[in-house]
Amino acid sequence: MSAPPAWRDLVRLTPLAADLERAHLHAVTAATAGLSDPALGRLRLTGSAVPGLADAAVTSATPFVRAPLLARLSRVRLLHPVGGAAGRCPTCRVTAPCPTAKELDE
Repeated sequence: MSAPPAWRDLVRLTPLAADLERAHLHAVTAATAGLSDPALGRLRLTGSAVPGLADAAVTSATPFVRAPLLARLSRVRLLHPVGGAAGRCPTCRVTAPCPTAKELDE
């Protein structure tokens, strides 16, 4: 019997999601370096737990970083619906999907 797939394997990775995941990885890498920076002196952390602590720190901060971005993207989506109203974008007044809606879906 095989193990069930991890939740990440079940998620469709859109370009936006991929960008956010890359940003998370970069943030964890930076946090790891920061926590183990020799300039911290006695406060410097070392050992195999540092990457896990860095990931936990970034993960707990991520909603505060992502929320404003995702809220703005949500508002943009409402202004530029993929199907538009009667086949036209209500904001751009061009055939739907407008360039903005297309960009959000890439």
